[in-house]
Amino acid sequence: MAQSEPDEDVQDTPDARLTELLRTPAPTAYPALQELRRRHQPALLAYARLCTTGESTARRLAGEALTEAARDTARGIEPNVPLRHHLLLLAGRAAASWARDERAAGLDPGLLLVLNSTAAPDGPTPPLLPAFVSLPSRDQGLVWYGVLEEEPQERTAAYLGLGPADVAHGIPQALQTLAQACLRHRLAASDDPRCADFRRLIEEAVRPERPRRSVDLDAHKARCPCCTAAFEDLSALRDNPRQALAEGLLPWGGTAYAHRGGPAPVAAPEGPAPRRSRPPRKRYLPAAVVLGAALVTLLAFLLLRTDDSPGQPVADPSPPRVTVTTTFSPSPVASPTP
Repeated sequence: MAQSEPDEDVQDTPDARLTELLRTPAPTAYPALQELRRRHQPALLAYARLCTTGESTARRLAGEALTEAARDTARGIEPNVPLRHHLLLLAGRAAASWARDERAAGLDPGLLLVLNSTAAPDGPTPPLLPAFVSLPSRDQGLVWYGVLEEEPQERTAAYLGLGPADVAHGIPQALQTLAQACLRHRLAASDDPRCADFRRLIEEAVRPERPRRSVDLDAHKARCPCCTAAFEDLSALRDNPRQALAEGLLPWGGTAYAHRGGPAPVAAPEGPAPRRSRPPRKRYLPAAVVLGAALVTLLAFLLLRTDDSPGQPVADPSPPRVTVTTTFSPSPVASPTP
């Protein structure tokens, strides 16, 4: 029976919808996975290069992040930040696991030093991440793609399912919402009950026009690290939002990532997978098991193509054949070999 074409044009589909499509049958899941790879793999690989000592280790680290993302998707776990940001955080988490064994030799020495001095098993938590996670997904996407990544308005709109005008008008408000969230989280983390009384003074001290300096605030900051950090966060978001976001939302190399040479290149759109005829197969396994196996198989196939130059069109291969039998023994999926 011939497979039907995908029901929607994935090139114009928001990231959230593409992630949902990964849980559908192969005729729609495969094009969605291709499109997500086209959009986000170049940026992921660029970040992995900052974390590692060579090209082969960078590709391996990026591959581990993609594999973990696919497993989460198969289990129905949704990312709580924009998808590209989620992939970079997964790369940072994978790097933290490398630091604990012989793979540490493949990590950038500066990153390895940071990881070895951090008690948390997943590495350091980016300072602005708790506040960022509290934002609505729309504001997160506007801040990440529109400000940090400096993506064109049309591309940001497509990723988020918005119109270009919504992006243009929404970015300033989203940044302000993040600044307020940062202030709330910093003050909530303080053990000093007096800190809440300085909220208005901090807001007035960092406003873009006619900031108001307060002697009382200066004296309080001299002995309060929480209010000092809040003042510095808001000042940085006002004066240099892109760098502040990069350093505040990534565990390592934020500034280098933000200034890697403009927005991440996006590969030329790949055409839909060719239609093929194949006899129907009986399936005896639970649907969740079949879906998880299919997602990992599709991802492994795409990872074998990570030698494509970022931003360059590639030949459109046929989708990999996923064979399901009456027995199934889960086993760890090996990281792709560079």
